[in-house]
Amino acid sequence: MPDKSIAKQIATGTIWSVLMRMTIRMLGIISVLILARILVPADYGIVAKAILLSGFLELVTQFGFNAALIQNQNATKDDYDTVWTLSIIRATALSIVMLISAPWLADYFNEVAIVPLIYAYSISTFIQGFTNVGVIDFQRDMNFNFDFKFNVFQKISSFSVTIAVALTWQSYWAFPLGVLAGSVAALFASFLMSAYRPRFCLTTWRSILNFSKWMFLYETMGAISLKLDTFLLSKFASAEELGVYTISYEVSGMPSTEIAMPVARSALPGLSKLNHNLSKMKETYIDILATTLMVAIPAAVGLSVLAEDIVKVVLGNNWISAIAIIEVLALFGVTRVISACSVSALIAAGKVNILGRFSFFMMLMRLAILPVSVIYYGIMGLTYSVLITGLIGMILMLWTQQFIGLLSIKALLLQIWRIIIAASVMHISLNFLVPLIHSFEWPLLIVLLLEVVIGVLVFSIVSIVLYNLSNSKVGPEQRVLNIIYSKISRKSL
Repeated sequence: MPDKSIAKQIATGTIWSVLMRMTIRMLGIISVLILARILVPADYGIVAKAILLSGFLELVTQFGFNAALIQNQNATKDDYDTVWTLSIIRATALSIVMLISAPWLADYFNEVAIVPLIYAYSISTFIQGFTNVGVIDFQRDMNFNFDFKFNVFQKISSFSVTIAVALTWQSYWAFPLGVLAGSVAALFASFLMSAYRPRFCLTTWRSILNFSKWMFLYETMGAISLKLDTFLLSKFASAEELGVYTISYEVSGMPSTEIAMPVARSALPGLSKLNHNLSKMKETYIDILATTLMVAIPAAVGLSVLAEDIVKVVLGNNWISAIAIIEVLALFGVTRVISACSVSALIAAGKVNILGRFSFFMMLMRLAILPVSVIYYGIMGLTYSVLITGLIGMILMLWTQQFIGLLSIKALLLQIWRIIIAASVMHISLNFLVPLIHSFEWPLLIVLLLEVVIGVLVFSIVSIVLYNLSNSKVGPEQRVLNIIYSKISRKSL
């Protein structure tokens, strides 16, 4: 049987992570709405050029130091101090590169105004390196309420300064000063919220880097693979097609990222606590994956079927060409969910070498397929290639996890077959009912809401019927029902 206490902690952690993402995203949206009325597009362009270098460096120098401590349940003080010291070294190196590169980048873009901005971002990067390593314990020990407070406080600090500077000076300096404020706030909060006091130490650098080298390979190959489609379109497609694809990718990925990222964040420390008992870890991981897919699969199918109405309501008629892309990439979202959960499981199991090699293989596969597809078949050829390579990667990832004993595909399918059938019935029902609903000529927003409600009802009813008819009651439905029953029981007492 899976460890129920760990499973409960993971579920609680997921809720906190969802709340954290929603809060941070909401602050981001408010910030965009306010700044868009104060600053002009040229201001955004200057800032975009300034953060190009720092963003790229951050992306390709992710060594997974935090993951090394979370995965190692026997981490010592020397391990913590070594990670803190290595983080400072990394931040210092990045800051120096940014300082040296600023004039060159200004010449390249013919934009001298970005030099002081890059200097400001380099200071922020340097400060981030000194953040107390003790805050990792918020996630490691699954105290996600503290994790929520720490990250949201940092975002609120950044948000407040950004808006204040924009309102006062009406300048693009609102962006770097906001980021700087967030870094300073995180530094002070990390030492106020955590009793741990780090010191300079490199005693265990070999063991940390032995873990981190594979995380570095994974992050770097993943970053290249992730940006490959956009890079190819910028070369072989028009600016309009690139814009449509970028928005389509973001919209189609919302259900998957909003589901997968919180689950992955809470699953990593939870599964790491079970890495001494592979059978319990395996059962808990299958339960996590099945429960996540119970939401992800119908969400992806629904988004694919209702893509046309969603685009018209959310994006407007100017984005009609995004419909076909979203219909395909919505299904790709399921592979992203499985990938995110798989990454947490492999890290928790200490199989980062497999993760690194797999990401390298995925990068090579996409590098071989995507350029050919976009050259010969255009933007839709690229879109289908992204889905196909994602499906191939998903199958290989699941098979690899079964091969090393981390997963049983049969056990997973026994839990999600009802979900797959229910989502298929929902797909067929919506395809039949959508034209009928449109014939009433109601406002499109009302139509979309009605379609969503119908989709949820069809999926739920079919799932419940199949669950009651099936011999095996093992599955995410049972876990959801248990939660509902426990809530009802508490209220009745």
